Amino acid sequence: MKKNLLYRLFGIGGVPMKIRPVLEEEGIVLADEGIAGTLVMRNIKGPGRRFIHRREGFLGCLLVTSRRLLACSFGKRQINIALDDPRLGDIYLRQTGFDRLAISFEAAHFREGWQGVMEFRFKTEKASDFNDKLLSLGLSKGTAPDREENEEDG
Repeated sequence: MKKNLLYRLFGIGGVPMKIRPVLEEEGIVLADEGIAGTLVMRNIKGPGRRFIHRREGFLGCLLVTSRRLLACSFGKRQINIALDDPRLGDIYLRQTGFDRLAISFEAAHFREGWQGVMEFRFKTEKASDFNDKLLSLGLSKGTAPDREENEEDG
């Protein structure tokens, strides 16, 4: 699968240069850079933000080191969690195609004052490898439950 033109020309969507040495020191187990993705936010409530449904495209990277899971979009860390963090089980993972991977979570577990579901969808030829590795590390299989759906049921 070809990398995005912006990545090939300008490095947009790559691992940020400031943290690359740290990640290499930790030992990169699995990585893909310059991949297209979509951030989908459902029923998000946070400081100064309210979204019922919002979708944004991005170029980014997804990495697993011996110590952490990291996902960046346009050079900004979006997911950065240690593999020994107990909240790792609160992150949901699903493979939606041979080259599609979705990582979702309830925002309240990771950002104080926030609630709603955030889902990062990646288009990577390594989707199957990431799926197997991340499930073995303790991520939950499926999609993060929407809080408002649960409140209506109970």
